[in-house]
Amino acid sequence: MKIGQNIRKVRELNDLNQETVAGMLGMSAVAYGRIERNESDISLKRINQIAKALNTDIETLLNFDSKKHIVQMENNKGTIYTSINYGTVNAVNETLLQTVANLNENIVKLNNIILQSAKK
Repeated sequence: MKIGQNIRKVRELNDLNQETVAGMLGMSAVAYGRIERNESDISLKRINQIAKALNTDIETLLNFDSKKHIVQMENNKGTIYTSINYGTVNAVNETLLQTVANLNENIVKLNNIILQSAKK
C-alpha cells in the first residue's frame, strides 16, 4: 500500500476531512488530495507535518495496516479509535504511568491538608 492511502486511512480514523487537514498544513485541499491519491511526490518534511496534523507518527503513516496496527488515536470529537503503533503505545503508557504517579502524590498531599484542617 502506498503512503497516500495510509494517510487517507489515518485521516479518516481521526474523523477529519481533506480541507481541514490541508488547512492545518497551509496548503490547498487540491494539493493535499493529490498526496492522498499518490499523484505527487512527498518530502519527509511534509510526511512529518502530516503525521503531526493527524496526531500520529511517520512510522504509522509509512507502515499503516488496519489489521496489524492498534494505536489509540483520539479524534477532534473525543472518540477513541483503535489503530496501532508500538512506539506510540509505549510512549502513551509511560505518560499514563507518570500521570498516575503525579495524581497519587496529589492525593496524599490533599489527604494531609484535610487531616491538618480537621485537627484545627
